[in-house]
Amino acid sequence: MINVTAAIIEKNGLILAARKRKGLHLAGCWEFPGGKLEQGETPEECLQRELEEEFSICCEIGSFLGESIYSYDDKVIRLLGYHATHTCGSFQLTDHDKIRWLSTDELDTLQWAPADIPLMLKVRNKAITEKNLLFYQLNGDSYIKKTMHLDMEEIRARFISLIPAYGHILDLGCGSGRDSRAFLAHGFKITATDASAKIAAITGKFLGQQVRIEKAQKLCAREKYDGIWASASLLHIPVSEIESTFNAISTALKPEGIWYMSFKKGAGERWDEHGRFFSDYSIQTLRRLLNKSDRVEIVDIYEKTAAGSYGDECWLNVFLKKSGRKREQDWTDYRRR
Repeated sequence: MINVTAAIIEKNGLILAARKRKGLHLAGCWEFPGGKLEQGETPEECLQRELEEEFSICCEIGSFLGESIYSYDDKVIRLLGYHATHTCGSFQLTDHDKIRWLSTDELDTLQWAPADIPLMLKVRNKAITEKNLLFYQLNGDSYIKKTMHLDMEEIRARFISLIPAYGHILDLGCGSGRDSRAFLAHGFKITATDASAKIAAITGKFLGQQVRIEKAQKLCAREKYDGIWASASLLHIPVSEIESTFNAISTALKPEGIWYMSFKKGAGERWDEHGRFFSDYSIQTLRRLLNKSDRVEIVDIYEKTAAGSYGDECWLNVFLKKSGRKREQDWTDYRRR
């Protein structure tokens, strides 16, 4: 395995991408600049050297972003990504024929070298999360008022009927705390979480218990909950992170545990008029995603028009059950529908 470094260079809120010139490996592909780690070098030293050699620039190397391992035809690359800030020097191109400074929203519009794609998505997805959290930081009070009294009684009743009495429920992305309060009234033990610190603070006071600040993608419990309630709380997660999030949720469920989630009906990723990012799905797309796992069984999946925080919308409602094995006949039945 060859260790290679990559610099995610930021300047004035934009990210640098560089295109490999004709005649070189991966010619025409865009990448985060960097190079092969030499013996005795730290990744930071490697990046400083490579950026000076390839671009005649100086950069301050910051925190570690993550790694990407990719097998090309003749070699396996372990790409180590680091945040960096351009401090001085004018760009002189040697191994590249073009550079572009891109907003995070534009990153996925280029043809990236395969090994760079996971790093690009990390940068993009982090920015998406930060923008959504900013919305709820600025609009948390009004959002809670809009959603506090939405009618979820029918769906909650069905969920409750499938959970053992006095069981432990994770309200994943609890929002206003509307549903957590209802579960508490039925005698369930509730763990409530939300990605927004503003929402968590307000809802914690409403519930009279702590609301943990936690992103669904970072859930790390193992077979802890009898039920997981994720009502309209996974719809801000980028498509590239949804499968790993589903795996984390199923891991957190006890065997035979019940999981409810909902999404807005649609196709693909979008930004709404309020500046929020959404990943929308069809029933067919959700089935394909869920069929990849042998850890959950689809109990029911259906669409229904219902009130949302900004008016009536078509929602997809999904009930799942944790299983130790896949029931092939169930999956076949659902594929035929």
